[in-house]
Amino acid sequence: MADEWQVAEGTGWIELRGFGRMNPRRDNVAGGRQYFTAQLDNDEYATAAGSGITEGPETWHFEFDEPFLLADSRGGHCLEVTISLLAGGRYAVKYRPGSWPEGGTGGW
Repeated sequence: MADEWQVAEGTGWIELRGFGRMNPRRDNVAGGRQYFTAQLDNDEYATAAGSGITEGPETWHFEFDEPFLLADSRGGHCLEVTISLLAGGRYAVKYRPGSWPEGGTGGW
């Protein structure tokens, strides 16, 4: 995968080429929450880290347009990701190779 930003758009499971897939979604609890589930090509759940990332370990809460990291359980295969809301309830997932931080998941 090149270091350039890639963009995948849609609803439901969105393919992230060379990594796996992601399912961003929203609900109406407490004024609305955003969350996603991500899986690698081998169906392992991805782990996430970032200042706006909470919950886990399979489904993560996030903030729109705030970058975070997504990786396999060892942090070896890592992406920098941003999720944006598009018209009609669609999502844009922007991603490129990233570097997993030392430490665990959640906030940086």
